[in-house]
Amino acid sequence: MPRPQKAKNNKTMNKSTVTKLPKSLVEIRVEVPAEEFAAFEQKALAAVTGETEVSGFRKGAAPKELVKNKVGQAKILDRAAMLAIEATFPAAVAQNQLEPLGYPEVSILKLAENNPLEYKAVVAVYPQTNLPDYRQIAAGFEFKEPQVTDEDIKRLKMEKERHLREHLRQDILAAVAQKTVVEVPDILIQRETEKIMAQLKERTPQALHMSFDEYLQKLGKTEAELKDQMAKDNEAKIKNYLILSEIAKQEKIEATEDEVAAAVKKAVENNEEGEPISEEEAANEQVKAYYRDTLKTEKVFEFLESQFKK
Repeated sequence: MPRPQKAKNNKTMNKSTVTKLPKSLVEIRVEVPAEEFAAFEQKALAAVTGETEVSGFRKGAAPKELVKNKVGQAKILDRAAMLAIEATFPAAVAQNQLEPLGYPEVSILKLAENNPLEYKAVVAVYPQTNLPDYRQIAAGFEFKEPQVTDEDIKRLKMEKERHLREHLRQDILAAVAQKTVVEVPDILIQRETEKIMAQLKERTPQALHMSFDEYLQKLGKTEAELKDQMAKDNEAKIKNYLILSEIAKQEKIEATEDEVAAAVKKAVENNEEGEPISEEEAANEQVKAYYRDTLKTEKVFEFLESQFKK
């Protein structure tokens, strides 16, 4: 779950108000003045004109007023609203110094020709995370060298160390989480649970050669019970993500762009192992964000390990 970047401010300063809602949600209401929205209407009309075929004209070459009469003003306004929201929402976020977590749910409140555009966006924001003394907690753990025989020392030592280190990391994270106070937004838990449930329903017949209902019978659970279990697991996963993100922020831990580029390059070169990616995927910003987040998480764990008892 990559952390969204703070939006960069621009010259557009529309009227916006923020209302805090429960569970780390905020409602942002934005008003785009009529004269500014008129510019988005012109952009929308130009875009629709380029896509519309009118008898007697080449595609995109028909007069705009003729296209407007054909497709209707409502379609132009809808496209203009979409363009305006894409342009003004990041500015409203930056103007109010918000840090969104995920994507907003947008509702248009007022949309009419020669009038201001008004819309509201409900979005989860990073909740206040009150951490315990994680340095002290990490200092209470001790890494002990594994006992191995001479015969398997070369082959097994690294594997045993990896397993021990992974378990130790999870123990540290669990200990920090137990004393961490943070409200996990319900909307994130719901979205993640619905996504996993949909994937499970789609993959069960192919992977297990049985219907989803038969799978539930094997588990001895109803769909609602399975969904509740998933929601609890996802809440814990998201809480752990927020904890690691907050530690990274407080300790100023980041992955450099060179480190991200090296990780992506390695993934492309070793595309027959691990998680293969293509050259085209490597250029995708979401792929880069995944490796940036993975590297940062690894650095946070390495920092916590540096607090081990000597």
